[in-house]
Amino acid sequence: MAGPGAYWFGKEEIESVMEVMKTGYLFRYGSETDPNFLHKVSTLEKELAAFMNAKHVLATSSGTSALLSSVVALGLKPGDEIIVPAYTFVASYSSVIFPGIIPVLAEIDESLTLDPNDIEKRITPKTKAIMPVHMLGNMCNMDRIMAIAKKHNLLVLEDCCQSAGASYKGKKAGTIGNIGAYSLNVFKTINSGDGGFVVTNDSKLYETAFGVHDQGHKPN
Repeated sequence: MAGPGAYWFGKEEIESVMEVMKTGYLFRYGSETDPNFLHKVSTLEKELAAFMNAKHVLATSSGTSALLSSVVALGLKPGDEIIVPAYTFVASYSSVIFPGIIPVLAEIDESLTLDPNDIEKRITPKTKAIMPVHMLGNMCNMDRIMAIAKKHNLLVLEDCCQSAGASYKGKKAGTIGNIGAYSLNVFKTINSGDGGFVVTNDSKLYETAFGVHDQGHKPN
């Protein structure tokens, strides 16, 4: 069954799509001096960055693509381990398995999110990162997770694919760890049919994620 975003398609959305179709520019890139180029993608990125009080947002083709771009941007290598909650959507696993990273499953608590008490039990010499998944709009205990990450020198990739608009103690989901990934799939709260985005305050991670998402290009 489609999520709440699917019930909010109406005249405004149809007109916005047709506006782009009529210009003939169906591509991320274009000349900003050409009135036919509406730069919808870059406008979305800028507005999301402002909303999230983050330095960088990168629009992607899907939430899975956002996760994959984030995993590679973090510099994780084949054979490295990342701790992931056992309760999540399969993309949390497939996005790390694809580049050869090993997902290590951890327990969840009554919040349905990663149990901080179980994380340290899963850490091995190969552990390089933690992926807290903010399930069904519910944020993980990021204070404890970030403390564990700092103690063990681990990177943190927030899977925010089910948590558009969520925040934790005044900070938007995805801006607490090193990098965050969102989904704009039809099953999500805010959707564009499919799509996603990466958010980070680290310029190097942003540039690397951008290169991953589009043939090694640097932004603009």
